Amino acid sequence: MGRDKASRIGLALGGGGARGLAHIGVLKVLEREKIPVTCIAGTSMGSIMGAMYAQLRSARAVEERIRNYFSSDRYRDLSRRMAGVKNKDDANTGILDRMYAFMKQTYMVKKAFSEPALLERGILDSALRSLLDEEDIRDLRIPFAAVATDLWKGEEVALRRGSIRKSVSASAGIPGTFPPMEQDGRFLVDGAVVQMVPVREARRLGADKVVAVDVTRELVRPPSFKNGLEVMFRADEITNFRLNEANLSGADVVIRPKMGNIHWASFELMDDIIRRGEAAAEEKLADLRALTAPAGRRWFRFLSRLRFGR
Repeated sequence: MGRDKASRIGLALGGGGARGLAHIGVLKVLEREKIPVTCIAGTSMGSIMGAMYAQLRSARAVEERIRNYFSSDRYRDLSRRMAGVKNKDDANTGILDRMYAFMKQTYMVKKAFSEPALLERGILDSALRSLLDEEDIRDLRIPFAAVATDLWKGEEVALRRGSIRKSVSASAGIPGTFPPMEQDGRFLVDGAVVQMVPVREARRLGADKVVAVDVTRELVRPPSFKNGLEVMFRADEITNFRLNEANLSGADVVIRPKMGNIHWASFELMDDIIRRGEAAAEEKLADLRALTAPAGRRWFRFLSRLRFGR
C-alpha cells in the first residue's frame, strides 16, 4: 500500500489593521507543531504579515522586525499622522481633549472631500521599506499572493509577481486613507473591500487544505440606534459580516482570535494581540494536527466523532 500524499496547507491571512498582529501568534503555534505552510495569501494587514513570513520563514524574526520598526522614527511619524483616524472615548477625556479631537476630525473630513486621500501613499511605502526586503514575489521561499481590489471593475486582484513592496502596498491601501495605486490599467486599493480573508486565493496558489485566520471583531448588538446614520452603518456592518462568513465556509480550519473592542489602529497593544492569536490557534490544535495526519487516520478521527459525538 502506497504512502499517503502530504496535504498542501495554505494560509489565508485576513485584514484588520493592528488586529492582524495576531497572525504572528498563529504562526508561532504552527511552527511549534511543525505544521508546514506551503503557500500564503494575504489581504491588507494579512498581506504584510504573510509577505514577511514568506521572506523570513520565522514568526520570531517577523515579530523582531516589527518591534524594531515600532521603535523607529518612521513609525513615530506614521503614528502621529494616523492619530486622527482613531477616536478617543469621549466619556474618559476632558473638555480640552474633546475640543482638540473635534477640530482634528473636522480638518480630516474637509481634507477627505478635497483630496484623493487623507495621507500620502509614501507614508505606507516608507513603513514597508522597514518591514520587507525588496524582491520579486516569484522569488519568495514560500509562494505568496497579495490580494487587492480593482476600483474600476469591482473585483479582486491577486498580485503574484513583481515588487513585493509595491504589491503589498496596493493590498494594504485603506480606501480614503491612502490614494489608490495605478498599476497595469487598474486602480488598486485594499483587498478587504472584496475579500477580507483570501480563502479562494489560497486555493488558487495550490493549497488543498486552507487555514483561514480571521481577525475581524465579533458582530455585537449595539445598545441603540440614535439616528438614521447609525442604522446605515449597522446595515453595512451586517452585510460585511455575512459575506465574510460565506467566504470563510470554504476553509478547512478557521482561527478567530478574540479581538473584543481592539481598534484597528491600536498597535501599542502588540503583546496582547499576539497572545490572542496564540490562544486562538491553541484552541484549534486538534483540527490543525488533523491536517497533517495520514488519510486513514483522518477517517478514523471522523468516524470516532460520529460514534462518540466529539
